[in-house]
Amino acid sequence: MGRVSDWLRRKVRDPLVAELKQGTTPEAAAAAVAVSFAIAINPFIGTTTVGCLLAGRLLRLNHVVMQVVNHSCYPLQILLIVPFVRLGETLTGAAHVALSPAAIVAEFDRSFGGFLEKFWLAGLHGLLGWALTAPLVGWLLHLALRRAFRRLLPRPAEPCTPSPNSESIS
Repeated sequence: MGRVSDWLRRKVRDPLVAELKQGTTPEAAAAAVAVSFAIAINPFIGTTTVGCLLAGRLLRLNHVVMQVVNHSCYPLQILLIVPFVRLGETLTGAAHVALSPAAIVAEFDRSFGGFLEKFWLAGLHGLLGWALTAPLVGWLLHLALRRAFRRLLPRPAEPCTPSPNSESIS
């Protein structure tokens, strides 16, 4: 577990702390992390970088923070594909589609058209499951991270105020 925690510290925590120390406000950093996390877990592999780029541009969020989070969430994105599809199937009352990784890769390698024909509805179900959960998860993450990022920043120095007995310099 030491290698994973070391990697997370070097590749995720340290760049985020560096951005905070360079002037990014805790609220802006929390918003960038929350939005990029919500986009990064969508069930369509290969769309997250462009999605984060567009959201960062439209919402004027920190692109460095967004891409660090986006790329760090790739394993989670893959793990959440099936749960999002199952949630969408449950909500729509559709029958479960067999989603074994071997079958998906084999169909994709065989024919992209066949892949789309066989799995397009599963993609829509996954999108529905993601669209219902991502806003809530992003909002909760934003609330938690604002507090955490405020604690990471050094407190600003108290402004020096002259004591009532000191002489004024003119």
